[in-house]
Amino acid sequence: MSASEARSAILVIDDERGIRALCQDVLRKAGYDVEVAENAAAGLAAVGRRVFDLVLCDINLPDQDGVSLLPRLIDRDPAPTVLLITAYPSIDTAVRGMKLGARDYIGKPFSPDELRLVVSRALGEDAMRRQNAELRRQLALGSLLGESAPMVELRRTIEKVGPTPSTVLITGESGTGKELVARALHLASPRSRAAFVPVNCGALVASLLESELFGHLKGSFTGADTAKRGLVTAADNGTLFLDEIGELPLELQPKLLRTLQSGEVKPVGGTDVLTVDVRVVAASNRPLRELAAQGAFREDLFYRLAVITIDVPPLRARRDDIALLARAFAADAAHRARRGRVELGPDAITWLEAQPWQGNVRELENCIERAVVLASGDILGIDDVRPRAGTAPPIGAPRPAPGDPVPTLDELEKAHILHVLELCEHQKTKAAALLGINRTTLWKKLRQYGLE
Repeated sequence: MSASEARSAILVIDDERGIRALCQDVLRKAGYDVEVAENAAAGLAAVGRRVFDLVLCDINLPDQDGVSLLPRLIDRDPAPTVLLITAYPSIDTAVRGMKLGARDYIGKPFSPDELRLVVSRALGEDAMRRQNAELRRQLALGSLLGESAPMVELRRTIEKVGPTPSTVLITGESGTGKELVARALHLASPRSRAAFVPVNCGALVASLLESELFGHLKGSFTGADTAKRGLVTAADNGTLFLDEIGELPLELQPKLLRTLQSGEVKPVGGTDVLTVDVRVVAASNRPLRELAAQGAFREDLFYRLAVITIDVPPLRARRDDIALLARAFAADAAHRARRGRVELGPDAITWLEAQPWQGNVRELENCIERAVVLASGDILGIDDVRPRAGTAPPIGAPRPAPGDPVPTLDELEKAHILHVLELCEHQKTKAAALLGINRTTLWKKLRQYGLE
């Protein structure tokens, strides 16, 4: 017996005195804290008085069927593990009990060794599940670096909201890490073993978005050579993350609202309705309430999404975290670049902490990655982290001095797009997200300024 199982509290519910005595004697000698009850009423009274880690419950009790008793036994927080005892082991009984929440069953007559093995295995599995859940929680929160007051509060909110089934709307500027928050919510939830399915509503062509989300049947439109399962269905029992939800076309919003309200999904070209159990987490860098007031977003969908709203602070609101983030990004970039340890000099840290970081954490990460890749030494100085001569002016650059030529809006926009593309190493999806626009708009801008 492991240390985690020592003194685990066990309740035995059985109307046979001999079985109660056997279980009590064997399990107490194994180091467990054991209590016994002779019928269902006494068993329910026992679980009402104290918390048990495991309940051994006979199926054939004089006052109530043991399987029908299961929901009342496990309706506790924390719920005990339940093992059924039966003199008539059968697949049907086992399946019925498992569906109602039993972990396993043991058939009479059983030996002391068999009893010890079944109990130890069940408690060991529970301990491992708890450890894994805690590791997932730590992993989720660990990705949200920062010790500033806003980040401490953000992690506290995630710990409260994550385990609930509530729909969440994550707001914040581009580059603040809204997807990291969504993943943290997923990992902190009971759904963490199922899929986390991210969908960027702004990166998909509107005509294909319905099919991507809800799936389609073979032949439902030109090019639909095979049936396809949608992303909503792929997230069944898990979490569907809808990024840039403000870009979702108005004509698709009623269909998403129906899924949120009833869990129903109807593939394109289909008549049959599928039912899914999905938690939806949405994110937007646009003010959905204002869009709803303007008629550009459904008001009923907004209120259904914003059951709980989490606002992710911009980097300028937590400047105390910049040095911590920069060092973490430098270590990660050095590892991926297969070079030795890279450190940030004091002058580089001072410069980084003074910047406006309009692109937030994503802009800082790209800045550090570029510096690590291009630097020749292992200590990054101010000349390594700040933009090199000849590049476009940095985001948040000061206004021209009196007498300086004033650039046109088109010139400023072109220079800004060039700078962001450089930061993102010409990855269009990242650049569009940093600019706060979708990929289609970015491509239009690139064509407009001859930057294709």
